[in-house]
Amino acid sequence: ELIVGYFGFLNLSKGGEVLMQAMKLLRDAGRSARLLLVGGRTGTSDPTNAAYASQVDALIKILDLQSQVTATGYLDPAAASRALLACDVIALPYVDGASLRRGSLMAALAHGRPIVTTEPRYPIEGLSHAQSAWFVPPNDPAALAAAIDEVLDKAELRAQLERGAAAAARLYTWDQIAARTMDVYESVVSGA
Repeated sequence: ELIVGYFGFLNLSKGGEVLMQAMKLLRDAGRSARLLLVGGRTGTSDPTNAAYASQVDALIKILDLQSQVTATGYLDPAAASRALLACDVIALPYVDGASLRRGSLMAALAHGRPIVTTEPRYPIEGLSHAQSAWFVPPNDPAALAAAIDEVLDKAELRAQLERGAAAAARLYTWDQIAARTMDVYESVVSGA
């Protein structure tokens, strides 16, 4: 079976319910795929995460997806990396669009995984549709399911998205961040 991955806490802004609806659409269309929820469920920084995780759990039961969804729970960094690398596609259906503030997106890029995510509100350097990620509209389970299906179905598209994600990740290494920060400081000091 092919594996669709989701990384990070279940939070209202991360589109967990949309992902479950998309997984049901995929199953109903005959796509054999499992969903792997990688990492801890709720964390401690946002108390609303626990209630939202319960909503997602209830939806999994309502949609009869229990046999298709596996949650790893907390994993140490090496195990989390292995889990991400085992995924054929990473689905990140953010309600407010993809952005660099999302650690789950950055982790998927750093692992060079093919990513299906929501259209960013603002351009993200290195990310472009069909080159380094596959963009879908937010809150659209049918579009998410269709995109996941297309990426899973086309090996060359998956390979392109992997190459593009790996290239985008190189723009956001600590060395690159440090160099860009120094450029800003030097431009301020020189009065440019």
